[in-house]
Amino acid sequence: MRWTCLYRRGQEARGRASEKVASEPYGAKKDHLAAELRMKMILSALLLLIAVHDMCANLGETFDQTVARYGPVLKKEQSANPQYLTPSEATVQYEFEKNGFRIRVSFVNGKCAWILYTKPNEPIYETELRTLLDNNAEGAQWNEGTNVPDRFAKKHIRYSRGDGLANAEYQELGDYRGLGIITKAWRDATSAASGL
Repeated sequence: MRWTCLYRRGQEARGRASEKVASEPYGAKKDHLAAELRMKMILSALLLLIAVHDMCANLGETFDQTVARYGPVLKKEQSANPQYLTPSEATVQYEFEKNGFRIRVSFVNGKCAWILYTKPNEPIYETELRTLLDNNAEGAQWNEGTNVPDRFAKKHIRYSRGDGLANAEYQELGDYRGLGIITKAWRDATSAASGL
């Protein structure tokens, strides 16, 4: 009898609560749903930024720091592009994968000097691009980016760093979606390797 009474009271309380929700004006329900959706979007954006920030290699990091950030090297290969480059530290590429990104890096004087971030199944979103660039600013600032007219690429944006020691390009071309960040040190090393 006692349990039956408690059960009935619980049912009555639930009934009153559902009547209250049902009796709310449509606008109040809509506002509640909009606030809930905004909160979910904010949480999703924060999780995305945390994931991207966690996986960013930084220009200037050593090989060991890069491996600690990404995990084991998936592939190591001598760059074939351009083919006239003499093999050197700057022309060796190491490939990693983390958080949905493929990351390729090259080193100059033991420091990360070239990074290519690609995503196989979706574009790199603006918030991700900004996070990747900011993590590779080395104390400088990146410009907002310049859209480059390109009849083949869906999107082509060039970025330059305020100190003049690095630049970057983002392209969406067919299935390719990638952000390449190149330092002056890497350009100088590959120019030396090519004999130019």
